[in-house]
Amino acid sequence: MKTTIIIIIITLCLISGQVLCFSVFGCTGGSVMFKCMYKSNDQHKEKYFCRNTDCTTGISTETQRQWVYNGRFNLYDDENSRFFTVFIRNLSREDDGEYTCGNKQKWSHDVTLVVNNKSSSCGTSVIRSAYIGQTITFSCKYDHKFKKYTKVFYRLNVGPVHVLNSSQSSQSSEEKFILSDSQKDHFNVTIRDISTADSGVYLCGVERHESDDQPSETSITHITFIKEIHLNVSSQISSVQVEAYISKSVFIKCKFPQKFKGNKKFIQKDSSLKIPVDEQNQWVHHDKLHMYDDTSGGVLKVFISDLTAADEVTYRCGVNINNDEDLFTEIKLTVNQDHQFNTSSKSAAVIGESVKLTCNYPEKHNETIKHICKENNEKICQNISSSEKKRFEFSDSTAGVFTVIISNVSWRDAGVYWCGAETKHKHVTSVSLTNKHELTLTMPPVVGREGDSAEIKCPYDANQTKEIKHLCKGKCFTEDAQKIIRSDEDHVKNPKVSVKDDTELNLFTVIMTELRAEDAGKYWCAVKDVFNLPIELMIVMKDVITHEASVGGSASISCKYIRNQNQGFFCRGDQPNICVRDGVCVSSNQNNSINGRFSLTDETSAGVFTVIISNLTAEDSGKYWCAEENSGSFILTEVHLHVKKGFSVTAVVSVGLVLLAVCLVLVVFKIKYNSKHDANSSDRRETEDHETAQEEIQDSDPESNPLYSTVQLPTNPSDELLYAAVSFQKNEESLSDATVRFSKDEIHCDYASVNHRINH
Repeated sequence: MKTTIIIIIITLCLISGQVLCFSVFGCTGGSVMFKCMYKSNDQHKEKYFCRNTDCTTGISTETQRQWVYNGRFNLYDDENSRFFTVFIRNLSREDDGEYTCGNKQKWSHDVTLVVNNKSSSCGTSVIRSAYIGQTITFSCKYDHKFKKYTKVFYRLNVGPVHVLNSSQSSQSSEEKFILSDSQKDHFNVTIRDISTADSGVYLCGVERHESDDQPSETSITHITFIKEIHLNVSSQISSVQVEAYISKSVFIKCKFPQKFKGNKKFIQKDSSLKIPVDEQNQWVHHDKLHMYDDTSGGVLKVFISDLTAADEVTYRCGVNINNDEDLFTEIKLTVNQDHQFNTSSKSAAVIGESVKLTCNYPEKHNETIKHICKENNEKICQNISSSEKKRFEFSDSTAGVFTVIISNVSWRDAGVYWCGAETKHKHVTSVSLTNKHELTLTMPPVVGREGDSAEIKCPYDANQTKEIKHLCKGKCFTEDAQKIIRSDEDHVKNPKVSVKDDTELNLFTVIMTELRAEDAGKYWCAVKDVFNLPIELMIVMKDVITHEASVGGSASISCKYIRNQNQGFFCRGDQPNICVRDGVCVSSNQNNSINGRFSLTDETSAGVFTVIISNLTAEDSGKYWCAEENSGSFILTEVHLHVKKGFSVTAVVSVGLVLLAVCLVLVVFKIKYNSKHDANSSDRRETEDHETAQEEIQDSDPESNPLYSTVQLPTNPSDELLYAAVSFQKNEESLSDATVRFSKDEIHCDYASVNHRINH
């Protein structure tokens, strides 16, 4: 029956004269459009597209250049182009049948419409969302029978408006719409730089003429629309401004909705092609861009290093939310000149101790979070791990400056650090890195005494357990390095050196015996050429210098050079390594030869240097070190200084005056005693002549206390004979009554009067 119908249709088409016949395929749920061409003299006549003679199913109009509607049927008569367009939407199987397009006078075309509901690529309708500035791509599948026909893309406003077809499209980056046909089973349409005006309904279709030849003056062209796309355009996730500095780096973190955390991420620079992040949870490198797709947090990390003015562009940090749709954040990067931040600095730290790093940041970011990160082997600055953060202490010192103190430093802390200020937006976090710090580490100095032994301990990473370890004097694997021992050697070759590799503790230990001065220097622990850790070996000589001095005086200490052409210095401290690093010292360097009460004189020709400490106090007693240094090699001699307390000048003078007074009293006694003896031996004639001579000595107490006396010397001594009166008093409470007086009144006196009076 079906074959008979087709034969009848073909027969009617052949005998119909002016009536032409044409078959059109449509998609269930899809749309179809007919373009019915007419001659120029028919342009003002009524046009119709009807299923039956009374046109109850279809549409007709005499109106030109305006869409006319009748349910699902739309008609537009373009008199200038001499064709009218019929557009039928939401096709179904009930639309199968014969239709006629034409005018009611001279011509018409018969069209057989066949609606297909079996093809999976036919009649689909989708809703897509896009953001302002985004680029979006649609994919339109078609049946193999449409392979050779022209592909078209239309937009519905009031009616369908042609956008482009496959013969018109190019791949130019400046094109708003780009159509590319795979020539197999689908074609893609890309819309660039979407705006709100691009919202609406779009149609993918296949265009076919009435015949495969060029269309005639009264032919029909039809378009089968295979896909209908509803495009909704809204603002992007966000647009942020990020500020960075020339020659520095910037770290950017873009956050996306959790439902897209496993989707592919990308970066787009200006209007260039997207740079996909092909790997997840690892760094991907593209020129100066380093990208990390963190699927656990739905975050794309971007690190841009060595910034230049050319990097000042707009970036799009995005995620693909389905095959044809992306979600992105727009980042406008500005790169400024750096006039206030140091280019880089170098710091050294001792393992197990602390180190302080100073960082600058723009003062306008005073309230923002301060940030520090460490470069990995790929020179990407990564956040400090959460397990290590507790050792990093931040503090603001002044406006635009903060410090970071790293405590309990380990060998893993060596490397390059960047610091800066963090800026947070809703979907973007950025850190403009401003300061670069190169941190080198050393082990605490090892101190060995001449003739004794010393242990040099070298830690290493757990993944280096099976590697050969080295100890060198000088940096290993360089021309100047002196190999000491390897972990796979025994001490037979060098009996003074032995080695032990503890793989459980990850510790490589070298024991050096019979130490000499020439063993002093900087040693390096090394694993291959990727790990070099310096360790200082200080040698303390056997001889000890002991020096004694008095408070208020000065000490002159002579230090002998062990080696020639070294720099000498003198410091104080219980331990030599602490003394060298932190002790107050003077050195043979001219800029540091005087330090307060300490001064150093270098006598190179004599092989010594002399240190003088003036104005000594008791607190100056202690341990000091004579040291010499050459290229980081230290040899030290221990010095013990003892400062004794002496007598003061005041005390000496006081004692001297007391002794003088006692001597004078004794002299007076002697004189008086002799005078008395001479008087008794004479006829006592002098007793009547001198009334001033008296003697009253009464002392009946055999347990009498010591006598007290005061001696008064004349204020104007002369060569004339003096006489004195001495009074002794037993009462200790009245010392002023016991006196010795000298007088010039008696010029010819040759005797003295002594009164001894006891008061009870």
